[in-house]
Amino acid sequence: MLCTVTATARSAPRDAGAKMLVAPDGSIAGTVGGGPLEAVVIEEALQLLRGEGGSCERRFALTAAGDAAEPLPPRPPPGEDLGMKCGGEVSVFLDVVRPPARLLLYGAGHVGERVAAIATAAGLSTTVVDDREKFATRERFPLAAEVRCADLSADPLGGLTPDIADFVVILTRCHALDEGVLEAALRTRARYVGLIGSRRKIALILRSIGRRLETDPREDPRLHAPVGLKLGDKTPGEIAISILAEILLIKSNGELAHSRLPPQALAKAGP
Repeated sequence: MLCTVTATARSAPRDAGAKMLVAPDGSIAGTVGGGPLEAVVIEEALQLLRGEGGSCERRFALTAAGDAAEPLPPRPPPGEDLGMKCGGEVSVFLDVVRPPARLLLYGAGHVGERVAAIATAAGLSTTVVDDREKFATRERFPLAAEVRCADLSADPLGGLTPDIADFVVILTRCHALDEGVLEAALRTRARYVGLIGSRRKIALILRSIGRRLETDPREDPRLHAPVGLKLGDKTPGEIAISILAEILLIKSNGELAHSRLPPQALAKAGP
């Protein structure tokens, strides 16, 4: 979290422009003033990093003795009493700085090639993994962050460890590899796990995996199988769009709804 002093009034420990970085473990680099003010800013930053909100601005009233910092409500109209004593006021902008969401793409075939291209255009950092040297090449995936050739039968995840912010899409060359990658991915903390295939194929794979996991994979909310939104088209490019649309829907907490205005709203808007 990047915390920046954006404005001060009266007495304040740091001027506008002072910056502090807060890591998820609470460690810091830089300072916004030290003392209780900094402690409150760090705590608010950690709450945001835990996923309890996005970037925002906070205003703090400092007491006359400088031994407390109190968050204030959003900036009031000019002239409204802020409840200040004889201390100052500090505004701090807390900006969540995260790396791009990571897409781990298992399978470098026709659909995988198109998924990777669209994912990069959408701002995702894409890692492509395949067990075929002719497919897992930089020439086929020039924009991917990483391209790996790995023996997925020996190491289903190709040396990777999907984490809580990662999206896993499984499009390998055969059902046996699909099953191995899927089972391994479900054992990780991956945010999203998608598997391509017919309903019959997926039912057989999930039944097999369920025996080993001793749980029903279908009850895992991260699992999306068949992967992608049901857009109705089946070409590699159209399948790729349906997969990325589902991923972006989840990543951005979107909704399955049209954004067009209803007819009555258009009528009110006039010509």
